[in-house]
Amino acid sequence: MRRIALFGGTFDPVHTDHINIAKACVENLGFDEVWMIPNYLSPFKKSTNSSIKDRLAMLEIVRQKYDFIRINEYEIRKQERSFTYETVKYLKFQPQYKDFEFSFIMGSDQLDDFENWDHFPELIKLINFKVFLRSEFYNKKIVEKYNLEVFEFNNNHLSSTKIRNLQDVYLQDPEINEYINKNLLYLNERLAQKMDEKRFQHCLNVGVMARHLAKINNLDQNKAWVAGTLHDVTKRWTQEEHFNYLKKWMPPMISEPFPVWHSFTGYLHLQKDWQIQDVEILQAVFNHTVASLEMSPLDMVVFCADKVSIERDYPGVEQLRSLVEKDLLQGFKTILKNQYDNALKKNGHDKIGSILEAAYQHWIMND
Repeated sequence: MRRIALFGGTFDPVHTDHINIAKACVENLGFDEVWMIPNYLSPFKKSTNSSIKDRLAMLEIVRQKYDFIRINEYEIRKQERSFTYETVKYLKFQPQYKDFEFSFIMGSDQLDDFENWDHFPELIKLINFKVFLRSEFYNKKIVEKYNLEVFEFNNNHLSSTKIRNLQDVYLQDPEINEYINKNLLYLNERLAQKMDEKRFQHCLNVGVMARHLAKINNLDQNKAWVAGTLHDVTKRWTQEEHFNYLKKWMPPMISEPFPVWHSFTGYLHLQKDWQIQDVEILQAVFNHTVASLEMSPLDMVVFCADKVSIERDYPGVEQLRSLVEKDLLQGFKTILKNQYDNALKKNGHDKIGSILEAAYQHWIMND
């Protein structure tokens, strides 16, 4: 008889502690397989944060890495709220599973609401529950009342909420995190809530424009979209937040003018907190305000997209937009010269900043 651990959840996203619980089921409890059962919508949640397609894709990454993990789509394909009782009853009485012994996996954080689960009196008789400790504090009365077994696992104290909100992302499975970043999941938590609506819309517009320019120039459209969308990720940080971050990670940049600090802190924030490892994306964010001596075509795309995104309506923007679409390099140089001239007029030469000055000399004066 095969022993199967049923592991339900929203998995939005699936993370390292989900994986560690599954591993503990096989390595410590003697289960043959762990069936991860993503729900369409939990009875205890109003909505999900990512699509069915994305949640399944992230689970598939896990499945491909661990041969004892299976994905059961019974709940998610129903496209309605999921109840453990219905799922367990369905699986236990399927003829093809008559030689399977099922147990249900739950976290200790679910114990407080355990007796409120749908058809609880029938459910508790229908299947054995295995409880994994998510923290040292849990409802011991419920454990004793129903004689539940409690187990420890390699606990990083992660949660899907933490991952969505950029907490302890370094502990997340790197391949899942790469998928999240590549597909710009959880932008509401990670970007929209960090800025006003106008700035967020600008970020989205720059992402679209960057992808458009990348397509014209036969560049990686996804990288352009990601870098463009995230270019102003730290734009609404306070001056103190920028200063402290640069002081910790990149002190030389403090000497540059404050209005361009967000390109440097954005680079660092994406690298260290979002755990984005793609050097081209990071470099495009770093160079999007005042350019540099070495600008890749992707750097130029994001730099230009920021200045000619669709909501921009300053005099001459339509002509610039057309120029950038026809000739990326010439468009970049024109925008860079305009930016330098405006900064010079507004702030004077002493406050231009060494990076913009060097970029201007290299791309414009030495052209």
